[in-house]
Amino acid sequence: MRSLLSFAPVRFLKKDGLFLLFFAILAISYYDSVLDKGPLNHHLWRQTDCLSMTRYYARGADFLEPEVNIQLGDKYTTGQTAGEFPLLYYSVGQIWKVFGESYLSYRVFYLIILFFGVFCFYKSVRLLFKDHYWAVILAGLLFTSPVLVVYGVSFLTDVPAFCFVLIALYFLLRYHLEQTRMLFWIAMLFFAFGGLVKISSMVAFVFLFFILFIETLGVKTLRTKKVFRCSWMEWIGFIAVVLALMAWYVYAAHYNNVHKFKYTFNDIYPLWNPEEGGIPVLWKKITMLTSHVFYSRYMIFLMGGLLLFHLFLWKRIPLFAYLTTIIVSIGVFIYILLWGPLLGVHDYYFAALLVLFPGILLPFMWFIKTRFPKAFSGYVVKGVAALFLVYNFIYCINVVKLKTRAQEGDFPIVGNEEFVGTMRWLNWDADANWMRFERIKPYLLQIGVGKEDRIISLPDQSFNVSLFLADRKGWTNFETLVEPEKIDMLISRKGAKYLLISDPALLEQSFIQPFITEKIGEFENIRVYRLSPGMLN
Repeated sequence: MRSLLSFAPVRFLKKDGLFLLFFAILAISYYDSVLDKGPLNHHLWRQTDCLSMTRYYARGADFLEPEVNIQLGDKYTTGQTAGEFPLLYYSVGQIWKVFGESYLSYRVFYLIILFFGVFCFYKSVRLLFKDHYWAVILAGLLFTSPVLVVYGVSFLTDVPAFCFVLIALYFLLRYHLEQTRMLFWIAMLFFAFGGLVKISSMVAFVFLFFILFIETLGVKTLRTKKVFRCSWMEWIGFIAVVLALMAWYVYAAHYNNVHKFKYTFNDIYPLWNPEEGGIPVLWKKITMLTSHVFYSRYMIFLMGGLLLFHLFLWKRIPLFAYLTTIIVSIGVFIYILLWGPLLGVHDYYFAALLVLFPGILLPFMWFIKTRFPKAFSGYVVKGVAALFLVYNFIYCINVVKLKTRAQEGDFPIVGNEEFVGTMRWLNWDADANWMRFERIKPYLLQIGVGKEDRIISLPDQSFNVSLFLADRKGWTNFETLVEPEKIDMLISRKGAKYLLISDPALLEQSFIQPFITEKIGEFENIRVYRLSPGMLN
């Protein structure tokens, strides 16, 4: 029996089995009808950009030569373009090479990353507080953020990047406790992964770099000792991460300049340059729509209250803990200043704000543990925390449904009718109007539109949504194809063979008339026309 208990998997289950069970229950509740689905809700534009790049890696694209469906590169002849470091796209592409293209394998791969991110956070809390219960509760609360849950198995890189940072923080904590160099380099590797796939995930890294700097000057941020040894190795590690990020983004800019095509808008979008309507309109969008995907209102209020309370903890907790909340909050504030207007529409940008969860809650929990140990260990506080976790879990399930499949229902726990109604309509729109491009693929082959034939898809204004779903290279209305001469150029000089019209109203426009003379098919109100040189004459 002792030999059995000493077997590593058994020890693992005995030690962390409660967390594994808890994570499994939450994951099954969240993802029971999601994992095998394609892009969902809105942000189809961004999701299909990621999927498009992954597909071409699966079909043989070189790692340093990413490409997508839309042919805007090299004078409308290629889809070669780069954005964030394609580590995840390439990895899934290799999985697809072996097992075939599948949304399920893509989402499961991201789910594995999500699991290890949350698991490493759980392990970090156990190491910090030596308390199994609070480790499970805090990890569970983290896993009730809808933005973490929804985009954790989406095709976007924001949440995987955050998870890489959580993994890095765990290994850095172990390095601090064990002083093993390998742990430090593993931490730096995962920080690099996080920053490379999403630069906005680096708030925690910048904070720790600052701690290394002030500790090198002689400050002891843990009262009687330091977090770092302030060695050349540590400085080299942090600088190496910065250089790795710079190297990729310099290469990506060069690659895009060579091919004259950039599919991501990597510039800042500052708060002082808001969209039409100014700050009041932006604030309404955030409060009425996107912030519901960050956390429940009660969780947001809790973190806001604890942030204000933390300002009065000067000298009551170690300097490192105090600076954690202050500097992480400043980092998030700067992030909002630089990209704030995007938060009114792109709720996945809230993934970068998840760093507030450990940045605020862990220093507060340290304060309670050291100053009020009876409350920290007491059944009353733990019971209230458990009930709060259950509430946030139920809230998260409801938001996940609204962000994925739900097209009806009231969802009273969410409360905001505008948010609920908007999400239900977006789910209907994605399924009724956009997924028909995926359903049309067999029909296109039946009417002679080959997989290598290039198409023009109108009035799709995205880069890749209809092109990826229909699995064809070509062009959309992203560059506003309202000039007959430009359409004629794509036909006669760039090889466009077919035109797909998904909105009947477009057929009344004069610029399209020369190109709709040879209709060869129709599928769910998507009309297909054959194109040939000289149609404009």
